[in-house]
Amino acid sequence: MTNLIEVLKEQASFGFTGKVNILSKENGQFLGVIYQQEGMIVGAQVKELKGKKALLKMIFDDVESNENFKFIVEPEVLSPENITMKVSFEEVRKEAQGHFQEYLSAKKLRPAPHLKLVIDPEIIVSSEGITPQEFDVLSVITEWCNVSDIYKYSKLMDFEITHALVSLRKKRAIKVFQN
Repeated sequence: MTNLIEVLKEQASFGFTGKVNILSKENGQFLGVIYQQEGMIVGAQVKELKGKKALLKMIFDDVESNENFKFIVEPEVLSPENITMKVSFEEVRKEAQGHFQEYLSAKKLRPAPHLKLVIDPEIIVSSEGITPQEFDVLSVITEWCNVSDIYKYSKLMDFEITHALVSLRKKRAIKVFQN
């Protein structure tokens, strides 16, 4: 059976332009799409995620799914709104390999999606350093307090969000909100 990495590598090897649709093998439901232009990966979308975050999510899901996906390759001219990045297959492969172990370890630490989080205002005046990833997560929490929404609206990769949430919790910058 073919996996997503093999499909992308094959298409990149001959300078493919078009899209690779990712479908559920069970029911044929559309799950996501990856756009390639002259072999370069130029866009991806899965649900509301776009760009590299969507691309890596599809790759990680494919690796974990044990071949629950099928891939339909469609040559076509891409519209400018589909082009959100420009990376080679090799860059994507290296980045996916580099982040996969982080992704797996972070999955175990991910909080329940129904939890509501609040920021402890003391973090603003404390001398505790905040990383850029933690700042991004704090920014999202100011608007969305549900854990599921934090993962949905943050521009970070899921494993980066999880690491930031764990770190912020250790720093006592966030608390679980009890109704």
